[in-house]
Amino acid sequence: MSTNPRPRWTIGDILDRTDLAALLDEHAAATGTGHRRRWHCPVPDHHDSHASVTMHTDARGHERWRCWSGDDTHRGDAIDLIMVSHRLDRPAAIEHLAARAGLRLDEPLPPPRRRPTPTTPTGPVPLDPAVVTYVGACEKILWSRAGQPVRDWLASRGFTEELIRANHIGADPGRTRLGRAKGLPSGRSVAATFPALDPDGNVTYVQTRYLQPRPDGPKYENPAAMLGSNPRIAWTVPAGAERSDLLVVCEGIPDALTAAQQGLGSVAILGAQAPDTNLAGILAQHAAAHGVDLVAVIDADPAGRTWGTRLGDLLNARDTSLGVVEPPVEGLDLNDWAARNPEWATAVVPDSRRIDLARSSLHLEPEVSLT
Repeated sequence: MSTNPRPRWTIGDILDRTDLAALLDEHAAATGTGHRRRWHCPVPDHHDSHASVTMHTDARGHERWRCWSGDDTHRGDAIDLIMVSHRLDRPAAIEHLAARAGLRLDEPLPPPRRRPTPTTPTGPVPLDPAVVTYVGACEKILWSRAGQPVRDWLASRGFTEELIRANHIGADPGRTRLGRAKGLPSGRSVAATFPALDPDGNVTYVQTRYLQPRPDGPKYENPAAMLGSNPRIAWTVPAGAERSDLLVVCEGIPDALTAAQQGLGSVAILGAQAPDTNLAGILAQHAAAHGVDLVAVIDADPAGRTWGTRLGDLLNARDTSLGVVEPPVEGLDLNDWAARNPEWATAVVPDSRRIDLARSSLHLEPEVSLT
């Protein structure tokens, strides 16, 4: 009894004939156009509130997608997309894409698509001066009449004028009121700007956070890759005297600023869903050089717990311990927790090094008027 052989093509044959953007359109709702197009996550049961999936072309010309609000597994190429969306194993997903691309046994291969131009640099890109200029302009605007909505929003999150000025936070009033170089955050509406700083306080990057994100748009927007590589880590300048024995590791700049408001040394991991060996090396080296404890305050949700576990494993491999603290209510991040409980830091400082934190508790109202 004879059986028909299963189709066999190389992965390259299939991916060269698959348009990943069109495939994402078939499996997820999308917003935006062109390079600002975003998709909701195609992974079943992951209902992201904002369209969080982006795609890029790597240095080898392979199109890839990634969800920035899920865990580190919500990413891959076209084959991975079919595997997660159809719940297929890899061979079945390959056959599915082969059929979709019109590949047939004993027939010549259809012509491939034109190979996409890589959209991600092959190496680190130095920060463009246009980013620093944008940060400076937004910082000035924050203290003008146009910055009032952002000042009010920052005050509602518990940030004092001292902290805001020390960390060069700014206000983007939108593209109709602030011109900008190509590749900078687009200025869809009023936003706060959070610069990423190096340990010496120099600007290395910026993230723009819309106060009222559109339902079909992102909450954060970053500069284009051509204007500088994401450093993946942002240091803060604490308010008042800094504790020198503790470094709080957070999932984003606002949370790191919440720790800095308490006088705690803190860093934010940018793109926190995927801590990597390089970041772990930076943190381990800092802990060893300065004799500090590392404590991660994670978001109280599955993605936050995955992030904390991943970072802890990477640091353990470097003989560096990581304390992990989670807000007591599901769904809270550090800033939300601090707004509910000004004494949150007593749960973060290790028992062996706990001090009277009441004297430096988080100010929910600024001591100095921001008006």
